[in-house]
Parts: sequence; C-alpha cells; structure tokens
Amino acid sequence: MPMPWRRLHRRNGRTRLLALFGLWLWLSAGPVQALTVQLLGVAPGSEEFVTALKARLGPGHDVVVRSDTAADVVVALHEGVVAEARALQKPLLMLQPHPGSNPPGPRESVIYWAPSLSDQMRLAMQVMPGLRRVGLLVAPHDMARAQALRSVLAPQRIELIVRQADPSLLPRQVAELAAQSDLLLAPVDNQLYNRSNLKPVLLAAYRQHCVFIGPNPAYVRAGALASLHATPQTLADNVASAIRSYESEGRWPPPAQATRFDVITNSQVARALGIRLPDADLLTRQMQSEKVVPWP
Repeated sequence: MPMPWRRLHRRNGRTRLLALFGLWLWLSAGPVQALTVQLLGVAPGSEEFVTALKARLGPGHDVVVRSDTAADVVVALHEGVVAEARALQKPLLMLQPHPGSNPPGPRESVIYWAPSLSDQMRLAMQVMPGLRRVGLLVAPHDMARAQALRSVLAPQRIELIVRQADPSLLPRQVAELAAQSDLLLAPVDNQLYNRSNLKPVLLAAYRQHCVFIGPNPAYVRAGALASLHATPQTLADNVASAIRSYESEGRWPPPAQATRFDVITNSQVARALGIRLPDADLLTRQMQSEKVVPWP
C-alpha cells in the first residue's frame, strides 16, 4: 500500500503536468487578435467620447475613425451615417436619440442617448414640486409619446397641454403656450430645438415668466433652467459594454436606453425666476436613485 507522502507526490506531479499542458495550449494559440471598432460620424465635439471609449475598451481593441474595411464592428454615432454604416455589412451598433426612422435589423442594435419625456418630467417635478400645468410642443412623430405622458400624469393631477409644433412658428407658439403653463418641457428634437432658434425660443418663454426645461446643455447655458443629458463618459461606458457583450456572446444586447443621465442647471436663471434650485449634483443623485424610464 503506497505511503501517504507517495500519493501526495503523485497528485502534485499530475497537477504540474496539467499546468504545463495548459501553458503549452495557450502559447500555441498565439496572441489574441485585437478587435477593430470603426466609428462613423465623428465630428468636432466627439473627441471626449472617442478618448473615453478607447480607455474603456483598453489596448486589446483598435478604435478607428477612418474607413477600415477590416473592421470587426461598426458604431454609427448619429442617424445621418446609418446608411453608410449598413453598406459596410458589418455588425452595427447605432447611437440615436430615441426610437425613430432606423429600427435595428439583423446584426444591429441601438443605444438611445436622449432622456424620455417621463424622465424629463421627473426632473421638472424635482425643480418645481408644486407643478400643475405643463406645456409641451412636439413634432407629429412625437404625438403618441406626448399623449402617453398625459395619461401618466393625469393621476398626479398635472395637466399636460400638448400642441403640435411648426418649426417656422416655434417662438410664437412657445409664447402662446408659456402663457398657459407653469413650465415648458422641450423634448430632444434637433428639427425643432436647435442652435438656430435657441435665443428667440427662450426669450419667448421668459417674457411669460415661464420655466423652460431641456432639451440639451446648450439650451441650459443659453438660459433654460435645467436639462438631462448623457455625458460622453456614460455613452462610452454603454458602447464599450455592448461591444464586450458582442465579443462574448456573438450578438449585440437588445436596444436600450442610456444607463445614466446627468443634470445640468442654470443658477442665474433660477435666481431671476425666484426658484430655489437644488444643486445639480444632488439632482443627479435623486434622478439616478430611480430607474431610467424608456417610455414615453
């Protein structure tokens, strides 16, 4: 009968043999091939996102902003480059503000980076707890979301006044709606709310002493009270997570909302309107203490 120390010696020998065999298999497999990620739609202002994405993915991935036929996956940064991205016939991840004209097809997925109307409304109630009448100007394609939000708000005794917007008449429509509302909510829609009409729209609201929420940080810097937005770091986190999921499972995760929204505020506007505005970091923590609402 073998002595115990002899059995232990044999067991250790087998363990060393298995370890050496595993090392041989790893060395014979050669270096792991880096995944090439091609970004389409990179424009001035995208640098922070690109830098953050490279940091999140690490040196095992090659992130390129030029045309690269050898790319493994493609990320379309806005809707204007989706057709070009699809022509490459690669696995495609799209960044879009919300569900719209480019639903994902096979081997495609989407990250929606704009807050929902429900999340914007939660922010409005944080900055104006006694809110009773909210005005909302939307394009025709957003009317369904607006009506759904009205149903959500009805049990809370908050009246939502919805009007269909005409981009050529937007400042006048804003003035008329502001006269009937405690607060105006502006959805993320570059066809309606953009840099070209930013100042006249805000002036129309404040001449009626009406609070304006959204749609983006540029509006807040110009005079809106507050807005929700996904930072470049948040979008980089979400894109990197989707790419890793594709690597490990061979398919994209389902379309999803950005996982985090930060609050930006304008304290000067708050003082001018006589509103005691909580700190932006505190508002961000309060918003993030509840789950992101993707719809309406």
